[in-house]
Amino acid sequence: MSLIDPVNAFFKEMGWEATRLEKVPVVTTGLQLPTGEVEIFAHAHDEQNRILIYVRPRGLDIPAERMLAVAEFLTRANYGLPLGNFEMDLQDGEINFKNSIEIVDCQVSVALVRPMVIGAVETVNRYLPGLQQVVAGADPAQAIAAVEAPQ
Repeated sequence: MSLIDPVNAFFKEMGWEATRLEKVPVVTTGLQLPTGEVEIFAHAHDEQNRILIYVRPRGLDIPAERMLAVAEFLTRANYGLPLGNFEMDLQDGEINFKNSIEIVDCQVSVALVRPMVIGAVETVNRYLPGLQQVVAGADPAQAIAAVEAPQ
């Protein structure tokens, strides 16, 4: 059994239409969140006993002149996150939230995968409005303060 199988089972349990890519242990699906649309990529690295979950916002076109501000926003967002992190490709502006686990002496199950995926999706849902504001020209520090303000 591949480590990707419990991830695929989780997607099915959630009712998320997922696609297993050929030749690589990757399952992908898209979701409409309250704050925007995302794509989820689950990568299994059986030889390293790792599962990586990437949640990528769709439709973010980051102009070159806003990349530094977006990087600041993501750095501020990362500070204090209990699990996972935002990352940005400085070449093309692609942004992911990444969560991962290394499997040691345990059986991988849907119950183990669920909090990894749900936590990543919830984090992107929370920070996406501020990220969109920064892309549109808002100050990163002010955008983070608004996102992280007590509700």
